[in-house]
Amino acid sequence: MDPTSLFSYERHVDSRGLRGRTLLITLGAFTDAGNAQAVIDDHLLNSLPSRVVGRLDMDQVFDYAGRRPEVTLKLDHFEDYERPEILLHEVTDIDGEQFFLLTGPEPSFQWERVASALRIVVDQLGIERILMLQSFPAPVPHTRELPVTRFAGNPDSINVRRTMPGTFRLRAPFTALLTMRLADAGHDVVGLVAHVPQYLHEIPYPDAAMALLRAVGEEAGPTVPYGALEAQAEPVRESIAAQVEATPQLQEMVAGLEKQFDRAITAGAGEEVPTGDDLAAEFEQYLAGLDESGDDRDEPDHLGGADHLRGPDDQGGPGDAGPGDIDDQHDA
Repeated sequence: MDPTSLFSYERHVDSRGLRGRTLLITLGAFTDAGNAQAVIDDHLLNSLPSRVVGRLDMDQVFDYAGRRPEVTLKLDHFEDYERPEILLHEVTDIDGEQFFLLTGPEPSFQWERVASALRIVVDQLGIERILMLQSFPAPVPHTRELPVTRFAGNPDSINVRRTMPGTFRLRAPFTALLTMRLADAGHDVVGLVAHVPQYLHEIPYPDAAMALLRAVGEEAGPTVPYGALEAQAEPVRESIAAQVEATPQLQEMVAGLEKQFDRAITAGAGEEVPTGDDLAAEFEQYLAGLDESGDDRDEPDHLGGADHLRGPDDQGGPGDAGPGDIDDQHDA
């Protein structure tokens, strides 16, 4: 099937005049831990000049019945249908240079055809570097700088070497296939993955978005502002700190994660530093759910004693633990 029929430019756009060195991709995968992709999309599209220049035909690649969009039933009529869209945006960074941003949910069908269609678009636009931005729940504390690991079609194209601590076999997201197919075609592709504290993965966590955008700069991406995100992050940090301060079980959990994290980064006096196998085993525990057919998996038992964390704007009724519930299940 012809992949060119999957993607179309907007009617008002002359694709011959589009040029940009970099493409950022925030397509959905297993999970958007800390809403990092959504926060980045909202930040870039509302803080920088942008326009939609193209889109994929969702009727060919999206499973509406399996991933039903939301709609509002208001008394006797429907409104506010949330149409799923994979959109290509042209964005201008603070230095006045154009780059592209691909947003939307993960395609459900025809992955090879979608990858071929996007490869053609990359060729047409003269894109030199593609950066994939993702996040996942990980055993890290919120009190330390969030790790951002890298993967690439060609590992030599990574500027900052921060890889996962081992080898893992897991069910592939579309972005993994896209990375491979773009690299096969000779394109420069680097993936950036923010490790979000697993007890915060269900609340908007601007620090995860900022960590990814800082990594974009380290990997020769566009220059983007951070001020608005910093303003969003501060009340979230304050809310988390207050809840940890009020809950001894959370304090114990965070302290354990801090000790583990610090031992992995530096060798403390008289302390045994975890081996690569030890680190791989710890991450394997959190990535194991990626190889399950269901959407949810249970949290590790060592978190079972904590009650919950909420973002500063979360509301919950009696018996409702809310989106920050540490004991809830999460996507993986």
